[in-house]
Amino acid sequence: MVPLLILAASALVPTQRQVIALAPDEPVLSAPFELRGGYLGFPRISLQAELPPETAMELDADLLDLAGTVVLQFSQEGWRQTVTWVEEGATFTGDESEAAMTVALRPRTGGPHRLRLTLADLLDSAGLPRTEPITLRLEVRNHTVDAPLLLFTAMVSLAMVLILQASVYRGWQLQRMRRVEEARLGLRLRVGGSGLLRLELRAWWERPINDRPPLADLPAVQLTLTVSDALGRCRLSEQRSLAPFHGSSEDGDHWLTLVETFYLQVGEPQGLRFRFDLPERIEDGGEPWEIEWCELVLEDGVLPAFPVAAPPLARVGTLAGPGEEQPR
Repeated sequence: MVPLLILAASALVPTQRQVIALAPDEPVLSAPFELRGGYLGFPRISLQAELPPETAMELDADLLDLAGTVVLQFSQEGWRQTVTWVEEGATFTGDESEAAMTVALRPRTGGPHRLRLTLADLLDSAGLPRTEPITLRLEVRNHTVDAPLLLFTAMVSLAMVLILQASVYRGWQLQRMRRVEEARLGLRLRVGGSGLLRLELRAWWERPINDRPPLADLPAVQLTLTVSDALGRCRLSEQRSLAPFHGSSEDGDHWLTLVETFYLQVGEPQGLRFRFDLPERIEDGGEPWEIEWCELVLEDGVLPAFPVAAPPLARVGTLAGPGEEQPR
């Protein structure tokens, strides 16, 4: 995260731009620009010359501070030419050039600076001097950073975090999965100990003729979770009202799905029965959606990486009455 924040902070620093007309052997002073050092990156001065075809140049530059003292001197040769090549019997023509110069520096003192630019040579392809001026584009950026290095550092840091998260938080002591082709699903298992119990329920509904989309807003689905112990005592009962998700394919098929996750605090290891109840059908004013399957994934000993709501089981439950159906 820190490398990305540094990269974002650097991108927010405005770029100072100037356009300068430069004739051979006629020094030109740029307008003042600000150079600032600091802990975030470094200043960078970039010059781009717009050369006519078949031209070579030599550019001299002096960096001056506010008092006119030369702080740094540098020079650059550049050229532009037209090239022709033959490939598979066809002739191609292209334009090649190298007329850019970039200088990264850390000034001893920040403040206004100027560039004194001199076009020492401007020659045509025959080596003869040219007299017409050229255009120079000047860009000054403060707090420039090495973007590829920062992106690589961010990717390596993310990979290390994911590996650490997988080794610490994604393990479980026990995992079970069960699928049934009805709206009621039950599972009996001995669970508990360190960590949390994670229950993920998935359900799927379809119409008998599955090429018809929903006719209106879909009603909420009532999902009920009941947890009881081996003696039939209710340890937890929770009901949630959920909105099903409508999906479709390129072939025109339509379906409804539901995915919901529960986290529970079980405490000491014990035998428990889990039962989920869903509606067999979902009515939307047309042909009803009928349940195709219901699937439960149970993981015990889970350590979530982020805070989750995990209610504890009741210490003392109530025994189910003779007319009440026991969880399967």
